[in-house]
Order: sequence, then C-alpha cells, then structure tokens
Amino acid sequence: MKSVYTCIGIMTGNSLDAVDTILTRFTPDQITDICGCSKTIPHKMAADFRKLKELLAQNDGDIKTVSQFSELNFQELHNTYLRFIAQAVTELIAKSGISKSEIDAIGFHGQTCYHLPPSVARKGQQPNTLQIGSGQMLADLIGLPVAFDFRSDDLMNGGEAAPLAPVHNLHLARCLKSKGLKTIAFCNGGNTGNISIICADKVCGWDTGPFNHFIDALSRREKNKPCDYNGQYGRQGKINLSLLHALFNRAVSNQSGDNFLLQRPPKSSDPAWYKFISELSDKNISFADRIRTAEFFSAYIFAYSLRWSPVGTPEDFLLFGGGWNNPIILEDFRCLLRGEASILPEHQQIFAQIKNPRAKIEWSDHYGFNGKYMEARIFADMARCLLTREPFSYPETTGCQKPTIGGILTLPGRGNARLWSRAAYGWQKQTD
Repeated sequence: MKSVYTCIGIMTGNSLDAVDTILTRFTPDQITDICGCSKTIPHKMAADFRKLKELLAQNDGDIKTVSQFSELNFQELHNTYLRFIAQAVTELIAKSGISKSEIDAIGFHGQTCYHLPPSVARKGQQPNTLQIGSGQMLADLIGLPVAFDFRSDDLMNGGEAAPLAPVHNLHLARCLKSKGLKTIAFCNGGNTGNISIICADKVCGWDTGPFNHFIDALSRREKNKPCDYNGQYGRQGKINLSLLHALFNRAVSNQSGDNFLLQRPPKSSDPAWYKFISELSDKNISFADRIRTAEFFSAYIFAYSLRWSPVGTPEDFLLFGGGWNNPIILEDFRCLLRGEASILPEHQQIFAQIKNPRAKIEWSDHYGFNGKYMEARIFADMARCLLTREPFSYPETTGCQKPTIGGILTLPGRGNARLWSRAAYGWQKQTD
C-alpha cells in the first residue's frame, strides 16, 4: 500500500454560495494543502436547488418522483451542476501546477437535498439521506477516479450519516500533538454548525443546529443581501431575549416535532427542520434587533451543545467555516465561554457548567489548516480512506453499528448511471 496520497476534495454546502475545492497531500504523519480554490455558484443554479429542496420536503424526500416534476428540469439542473463542478476542479488543477497523473482520486460530496436520520424517523419511516451528483459524470469530465456517495454506507449501517467532520478532525489533531494541544474542539460554522471533540485519540461529534441559516434568510428577505457581511446590520441592534427564547424552543423542530437542540448525540440536523418562526419577521421588533438576536442564537446553541461533551469544555477551540467570519458571532461565542453573556433563565445552570474562561479560541489557520477549505478537505480525506479501506465513521461519531468505510469509487468510462445517493428514499426496497 502507498504511504503518500494526493487527493482533491469538493464541497458545495447548504448555503449554496460557492463550490470549494482543495488539493491535499496525505503522508503517515502530515496533512498538507497544496492549493485551494472557490468558485461562486450562479444565482439560477442556487435558486433551482432551493426549489428542488422545497419539493423534496413536500414529498418526503422521494427524489425518484420529484425528479419527474414538470416545474423543475432535474436533468438539466444536475448536468449544469456537474459541469460547473468539473470546471472548478479543472481550474484548481491548473492553479496548483500539479500533473493530473499525480492525483490519486477526487472526493466529491455532491449537494445534500434531504436528510431523515434514524434519530428523528418516526415509527414506520425509513431513514434516508439524499446527495445529488453523478460521480461517474465527474470522472468522465475530468479523467480521474472519483469517490462519491459518502453518507449512504453509514446510514445503511444504522448511523446518522452525519457529521463526517469528526474523523477528519481526528486526523488533523494527530498532526497537532507536537504543538501541545490535548483536548481540542473543532468548530464548523456553516449553514449548519457542527463540532468534533478530540481527547486522547478518541473522537465524538454532532451537529449543533442552524448557524448561518436564519441570518442569511433574514438578509435575503429584507435586505436582498446573501448574508450580514461583517455583522454590519447586527452591530446596530440589541439581543431580544424574548425572541431568543422563541428561537430556542420552536425554531429547530425535527419531523417528529421534538426540539433538536435538546436531543443527545449522536445527532444530525437538516435545514428543512429550521423553522422561520413568525417572530423573526415581526416588524414590531426592528430588523437590527432580529438579526442581532439570530446571530447570538447561532453562538448560543453552539456553546449550549457543549453540555454533551464527555470531557467537559475543551481548552482549545479551532474554528473554521464562513459563519465565524461574522465578528459578532465570534465575540458572542467568546463571551458565552467566559460566562459574560446574557443567558435564558432556564439555562443558567447549564452555562455555569460550560463556562471555561481559560479556553483558547483560534482559527484553524493559526495551526496551519486552511479553515476556508476544511469541509472540502474532509472529502479529500474520505477519498484517501476509501482507497486505503479505512473507516470514516464510528459509533461515537454517527451512531453507526460498527466502524464504517464510506463511499464508492468509479473510474472514467465505467458507466455508473447513479445520479444520487444509494441511501435515498426507498433504498431498503431497492436492496431487499
């Protein structure tokens, strides 16, 4: 077996703002990024994906049926998306100066459009997860092996199919031992937040819930902006505790009607569960106060989720993901860990236990790992692990029954016609 692998990772997140690509080299004791690139997703493609997600939410994730709906040209959307991904990868390779012959595989996650994990599936419902994107089409367009459909194996093995970051974060943590870091929390702030906690070569992780989701939605609806860039709107407002209470108790309810924020890990969430409650559009509360409270809510529930940490509040926090670029959220998180922020009365005891004024909060870049491409690098790592047959999910990270190798590999010209993940709606019927 080889000791050095060079892989590309690709990610388009729920924010649908850009495709991120990263070319990374893996050795037994080092993970080194060679080149990264981002390409803005065209407005129409993003809008069409949001429409697809709406239709899937209305039809229990039945992609086979929804793909035939006349109001959405699914095949055109799919092919446009794959050609766009191929263009982004081609630009990355050209920018890197690396020969294609040096690249072992491409790790392609695809676009998640529906997610019903075991933790929320009601009696009689079959858990499923849906990622759109043909690995075969990408392999044919680029001329390289493609690893894809990374979540299906875990879900079919009883897991949540998410989060996938923890094992990659464990691999990064092993590279940080020489820097004296022991108990580390890797904190992702995207449309959804997730956290991985590594201690003594053991890892656990979970989704924290919405992060950018409500902030971006408010910005689009009322300011026609994709986000609250640099916290420009939020810094004009004040935290409304009544709105915070409503968000915590009613804005993140899964399909069973349970408050996701109160669930114990392992757990994973879906933006389809993030409810834009009426208070978020209540004009009796100023826009500045509403978006300021949504920003505090993102930091609040991220910190709140530390109640599930098996080792208490870690000493070192490594941040990545675009949401942390909002300085208001970042400062709120710091204040919450220091015990200096306003807390809902019912959570006073929990936050008293979470408090750790000694905690160091740094960008992952501070330790040599480019946070902008952290999620994309996960799938470069997954591609490598698929080649070496290493598990990428464990009972402690996703709740799967046993350590699970994720993904399938295809080569140019192989003829794999799959356009979406194996564990999509109806998968059990297909495999029985």
